[in-house]
Amino acid sequence: MDFSIVADFFQKIESASSRLEMTDFYAELLNKTDLTDIKEVIYLSQGKIAPDFNGIELGLGENLVIEAIRKTTGYSKEKIMQDFLKKGDLGEVIYFFSANKIQKTLFKEVLSVQKVFSNLKRIGLSSGHGSQETKLKLLSELFNSANASEAKFIARIVLGKTRLGLGDSSIMDALAIIYSFEFPILFKKELNLIEENLKEKKEEKRKIETDLRIKQNLKELIESKYNIHPDLGFICFKLKEKGLKGLNEIEIETGIPIRPTLAERLSNAEEIIEKLGKCIVEGKYDGLRLQCHKNKDEVIIFSRKQENMTAMFPELVKGIQEQIKAEKVIFEGEALAFNEKEKKFYPFQITMQRKRKYGVKEKSEEVPLTLFCFDLMYLNGKNLMDLTLTERRKSLNSIIGKGKRIKLTDSILASDAKTLEKFFNESVSKGLEGIIAKDLNAKYIAGARKFAWIKLKKSYNDELNDSMDLVIIGFFKGKGKRTQFGVGALLCAVFDSIEHSFKSVAKIGTGLSEEQLKELNELLSVISLKEKPLNVVSEIIPDVWVEPKYVIEVIADEITRSPIHAAAKSENNGLALRFPRMIQFRQDKNPEDATTENELISLFERNK
Repeated sequence: MDFSIVADFFQKIESASSRLEMTDFYAELLNKTDLTDIKEVIYLSQGKIAPDFNGIELGLGENLVIEAIRKTTGYSKEKIMQDFLKKGDLGEVIYFFSANKIQKTLFKEVLSVQKVFSNLKRIGLSSGHGSQETKLKLLSELFNSANASEAKFIARIVLGKTRLGLGDSSIMDALAIIYSFEFPILFKKELNLIEENLKEKKEEKRKIETDLRIKQNLKELIESKYNIHPDLGFICFKLKEKGLKGLNEIEIETGIPIRPTLAERLSNAEEIIEKLGKCIVEGKYDGLRLQCHKNKDEVIIFSRKQENMTAMFPELVKGIQEQIKAEKVIFEGEALAFNEKEKKFYPFQITMQRKRKYGVKEKSEEVPLTLFCFDLMYLNGKNLMDLTLTERRKSLNSIIGKGKRIKLTDSILASDAKTLEKFFNESVSKGLEGIIAKDLNAKYIAGARKFAWIKLKKSYNDELNDSMDLVIIGFFKGKGKRTQFGVGALLCAVFDSIEHSFKSVAKIGTGLSEEQLKELNELLSVISLKEKPLNVVSEIIPDVWVEPKYVIEVIADEITRSPIHAAAKSENNGLALRFPRMIQFRQDKNPEDATTENELISLFERNK
């Protein structure tokens, strides 16, 4: 398949006026793509060359891309930089210069999807001495043969800024559109149920709603596979190869991360007992949530964002190899710095020092981590996710051998609020965040936020109110002293888990140190956008929009009605945070892990 076809569709998707139109264009592209190219098209549209858990990144800086533009178009670096400062997008820069080249191309080939992907993959895998020259050569080769539109999207992909607005949810929506024709054939019972529920409606409306429910059912089916195998390239390949029956071949396997289940929140012990009844209560550890995979002696450790972090934690790898008495296993735990003698837990900032690429051995000896395990999803070839928590925890306990590095979380059974609150206070006194109460009979629900798990945290003003995790959707340039940092304040949002969008809730300028402002400027400048992303809802217009990617933890005095914020908007008023302050970055969290709009509404109702 020619890459020009892909680039043309990318242009249509970028120019789409709504998410629905964008999804339709993407579905059309995937329909046109054959089996041999489908994985590559999916990855390229995500701005990747592999799923996140493979850990292969393009990692090209702007200077190298500018040099490749200079080499292939004949324009000076000064001229390119001048245009870049105006446009703020090297994709648009090369679009213009590639269409108006000064120097003639001696050799040019028609770019196929495979050629583009092959060069980009070689760029991602290139490292060590001479790697910059290799990357420049491979990128220049693509720019040399690319037309203006192709060059634009190649530049954006290598910089990690596709600007398409295609989240994983949108890709699954497109797949549901494509394979909806198979639903009546393979899911007759489900179709009959849908039609039975809609039989009272008029024919035209019934047809529209039937179609919508079929697509919703299919998306949920695809998402259930994505939750245990988060690689949309692989999933789309299976669908293209065998249709919906191909999903049956996607099962849990070691080395492929499972998307973590998420906790809801309530504000006191009484509400938790009323919701769950008798439950297991564990301490809530303020550390790094890790998913550990063991296959014989091979150990792989993933973050909650599916990053392969194995090399960062040599002491945990050794502990798993020595203490976990199972051949094949997938389990979860929270890793944090812990003083065994004093039974003291260190703050999150101490634990985060271990998230590094260099000086790992020295830091592991200075700040060794302990892994407190709390769930087991897979054991010796068996999927345990459909078992009750009681059964899973019993199996987990049985495979943890003696040692100081791997431990089971402290827990109690509670059937009344007094017992739960006592354990909460004990946990907080030990330096923990609070507690998590869990339904004894609940399955492990991958990738979902359910009331099977409920957290209760100690806030920073000693009340039982939780902080919030918000997504940065834009920023305002600094004024006065802050002009030197580029970023002065942040526009932040909650996550609408139904619409898969991000809705503004706060403008935050307090709690940001000079060091954090510098870091924010570096991180956000890479993902800046000229226009508001289609999955962002905000009436406030920041100086610069950004791709919803980074999560920060925030506290505030209260939640108030607001005519200018989009979160929970109703009758011209939304909800907003009053006097919000940033506590810390949460780079261990995905934007979809942020506080949801429903959580915000619940917190507002409780604090009226």
